[in-house]
Amino acid sequence: MLTRTMAARLLALISLFAAATASAQIAPTPGSAFLDRMQTSVAKSIAAQDKTVEITLTGNVLTVLRVNSNQNGSSHEGRNNEATEIARVAVKAMAPDAKSSSVHTIRVQYMTRDSAHPEGNVIDTVEFRKNSKGEFEIHVT
Repeated sequence: MLTRTMAARLLALISLFAAATASAQIAPTPGSAFLDRMQTSVAKSIAAQDKTVEITLTGNVLTVLRVNSNQNGSSHEGRNNEATEIARVAVKAMAPDAKSSSVHTIRVQYMTRDSAHPEGNVIDTVEFRKNSKGEFEIHVT
């Protein structure tokens, strides 16, 4: 049987854990405002609905997802053209941000996503890599 002291300590520990979890869920991720502004700029530049453009920054890779895009049914060349515009806007948005100077890859992925496949299905990927001059150029494999 637990003593009152042990019960009080256990309750305090559970309360601390619950408070830490709640604050972690509420706190915005670093750079989220920056990525939100970039998402808005990208969507506007390609005349896309906001919900079809998702942007994440993981390590040195900036990923732009085009979810359920009208470009999914297009040719690879058509997606390359749109991805080039997306990369141009992303580079412009990254210019004033010191954190983004370490980005060496911009990856644009075209994918479908629905309730049956919430993880999505990638249709095509277009990558841009930073060259020795610090400029992003399309990467062909």
